[in-house]
Amino acid sequence: MGSATHLRGRRRDPSIDARVLQAAVEELAERGIAGFATNSVATRAGVDKRGIYARWPDRDRLVLDALGSLTAGLTVPATGELRSDLLAIVPAVAAVFTSPRIDILQRCVQEAQEYPAIYAAFRRDSIDRCMAVVEDVFRSAAGRGEIDGELDPVLAGEAFIGILLTRANFIGQAAISEPGQQRAIVEFVVRAVGSSKTERS
Repeated sequence: MGSATHLRGRRRDPSIDARVLQAAVEELAERGIAGFATNSVATRAGVDKRGIYARWPDRDRLVLDALGSLTAGLTVPATGELRSDLLAIVPAVAAVFTSPRIDILQRCVQEAQEYPAIYAAFRRDSIDRCMAVVEDVFRSAAGRGEIDGELDPVLAGEAFIGILLTRANFIGQAAISEPGQQRAIVEFVVRAVGSSKTERS
């Protein structure tokens, strides 16, 4: 039964996902969420529209994944030390606060508030998840006794992110993107939170 051989589908091209996401980011940069069109993304990426729908069944999911590709996508480094944990994540966080990523994100996050489902999903999957990683770094450090156990890991994480964002906005992006600057920021944070550890009688 030579005819019994089943025809297999084409192997999925992994480069298509990357091309589509890059095209979707370009679409968001030029047109925002309101003007975002899947047809235009397909043209930019040089792929068939059906190929996009096979991966992203709806427009909102593609918008979310495009925005998510601009965020830090952090995972807990778990190096066993606060300093090395922060050094591991600071480049990814700093990259988010540099152009053109921050420009696109700021525009789209503001616009996304008009689309409650997109905004809620973006906060949950990208912003909240990344912040949870940063908080876990400080929480783990407290558990190891590196810093005061009463230190609020949420506030510590916000302070760390806040330093990066403030320096990028008011000093310039080189103040967070250069490795020497990143090390200086991490060293400051480690010493600042470590100095709060006091003996109490």
